[in-house]
Amino acid sequence: MADQKVSKHVDQLTVAVDQIQKTLGPVLTQPLNELLPKLTPIQRCELEALVAYSIDTLFWIYLKVNGVPPKEHPIMKELQRVQRYIEKINRAKGCDKPEPRAMKVDAGAADRFIRNAIASTK
Repeated sequence: MADQKVSKHVDQLTVAVDQIQKTLGPVLTQPLNELLPKLTPIQRCELEALVAYSIDTLFWIYLKVNGVPPKEHPIMKELQRVQRYIEKINRAKGCDKPEPRAMKVDAGAADRFIRNAIASTK
């Protein structure tokens, strides 16, 4: 029973790794120093953030597999730092637009406008 569970998880991992290789294939086929000049500045930022996040995530997995609690390791701060950069990139691209704020009525200003309008008509 336990062997079947492990075999199932290994199969799922193999499928996931194959998907990653297929997705990253175009990036992995050429050196970064050749690829980066062909990209726009925002694409460069995205690629560099992707590489940093991927490496940090792989190290996090390595720690987890070896029984080291990754939440207590400095890698967590590094992952959070890269996540903040990814959020900044998304904001720069306009992907992460803040929700529009509800309009507020300044009652004092409205009162002054109305009083001035009434006074000017007299």
